[in-house]
Amino acid sequence: MSTIKDVAKLAGVSVATVSRVLNDYDNVRPETVKAVQKAIEELDYQPNFLGRTLRRLETMKILVVVPTISNQFYSRVLKGIQLAAQSAGYHTMLAITNSDADIEQEHINMARRKLVDGVIFLHTTMDAAALTEFAAACPAVSACELVGGASISTVSIDDFRAALDGVRFLLQNGCRRIAFVSAGDLYNSSRCRRMGYERALAEAGIRPEEALILDEGFTFNAGKRAAERLLQLDRLPDAVFATSDSTAIGVISALAQHGIRVCEDISVMGFDNNQIAEYYLPPLTTISQPQFDIGHKAFELLHDKINNRSCEDQHILLPHRLEYRSSVKIQQST
Repeated sequence: MSTIKDVAKLAGVSVATVSRVLNDYDNVRPETVKAVQKAIEELDYQPNFLGRTLRRLETMKILVVVPTISNQFYSRVLKGIQLAAQSAGYHTMLAITNSDADIEQEHINMARRKLVDGVIFLHTTMDAAALTEFAAACPAVSACELVGGASISTVSIDDFRAALDGVRFLLQNGCRRIAFVSAGDLYNSSRCRRMGYERALAEAGIRPEEALILDEGFTFNAGKRAAERLLQLDRLPDAVFATSDSTAIGVISALAQHGIRVCEDISVMGFDNNQIAEYYLPPLTTISQPQFDIGHKAFELLHDKINNRSCEDQHILLPHRLEYRSSVKIQQST
C-alpha cells in the first residue's frame, strides 16, 4: 500500500507539500498540484482522511440531512444553510435520504467518524432517544421537522400557531366545512398543523368531519389524490387547507379537471409560500415560512455547537405570515 512519502518521492516534492495539496491549501503552485495529483493516481494512493481529520480537529465540512430536494421548500432552506456556511469558511455536504433510515445512518456515520464537523437535520427517522444520543456525541441541529422530546438545538416556525391562523382566516371568510390535507403522522409538522386546524374549528364550535381529514402527503400527486376523494362526497367542502403548497396546487389541478372553479366554487389555501404559489393560476393563498432564514439560523446554531460543545441548546421559533392571494374567496362585509 502506497504512503504519502511514496507520493512525495514520485512527485519530487516534500511530504508537507503533498499534505497542503490534500488539504486544498491555496499557497501551492498549479504545476505542483498537478504533479502531486498525477502521483496519487499512479500510485493509487488512498489518503487517511480520518487520521488527517483527527490531527486537524476540524474538517470545515458540515452534513445536511434532507428527505428530498424535489420540494422547493427544502431548496430554499438549503440555500440559507449554504450561504451562511460559506461565509464562515465551511463546505456543505448533502445527504438525500428519501426518509430511509438505513440511508440516513450510512450518511451520519460520517459524523461519527469525524469526517464532518457537524450535522443539520431537516428531517430524521431517529426517535427522540436516538437523536439525543447522537447530538450528545456530535454537534447537531434539527430544523423544520423537529422530533418531540429530543435534546438538540432547533429552529422552525410554530406549526400549530401557523395552522391555527390559516384556518381562522378561512372561518372568518365564511368557510365552515374545511378539508385538511396533510402527511398524517409521517412528519411532526403534520401533527402540529392538524392540532392547529382542530383548535380553530373548536373555537368556532365546529366538530371535525373525518371524511374531510385526508392524510395523503406533501406532494402534488398527494393533492390530486385528496381532491379525487373529496369529489366522491355528496357535496364539496367550502375550503381546503393543505399543509404544503405542492399539495394545494395538486388539489387545484384535479378540481379544475372536473370543472370546479377555485375561489368561486371552493377556496384553497397552501403552506410554505414556495415560488410557484405566487405564479400558479389562481395565485395561491398560503402560510409563508421564512425558508432562507430557517437555513441561515440553523447553521448559526450548529456553528455555536462546533465552537463550544458545552453551550446550551437553543430553540428558535421564527415568525410566519399569511400571504393572501386569489385562491381564497373573501367574504364581503355588509
